[in-house]
Amino acid sequence: MFGWLGKLLGLGARVPRISPKEAQEKLRAGAIMIDVRTPLERKLLKIPGSQGLPLAELPKRWESLPKDRPIICQCESGQRSLRAAEFLAEKGFEVYNLAGGISAWEAAGLPVKKGSIQR
Repeated sequence: MFGWLGKLLGLGARVPRISPKEAQEKLRAGAIMIDVRTPLERKLLKIPGSQGLPLAELPKRWESLPKDRPIICQCESGQRSLRAAEFLAEKGFEVYNLAGGISAWEAAGLPVKKGSIQR
């Protein structure tokens, strides 16, 4: 009944923010990483092993995600992924937000796969 009011006041599901190093540890332990950026953004730069699920498609495709593994949401800077993580937390997932997104991941010296756009 008061869901919209809670969101308005910033009282939505609380999602832990984790550092790139913490995320890497969780991935090694079996977590999955969901990249909520657009397909174009992923073509330019992505974290190896991450799965693309654009934020705009999440409301239609969230049920395909496994509930038996932690999920780390990731975007460019951590803002879109926070919205995705809050959405998934409300659906009962164990979910984390990568603080600083792929920018922080790359700055921490962790592996990224660079691509290009063909014209």
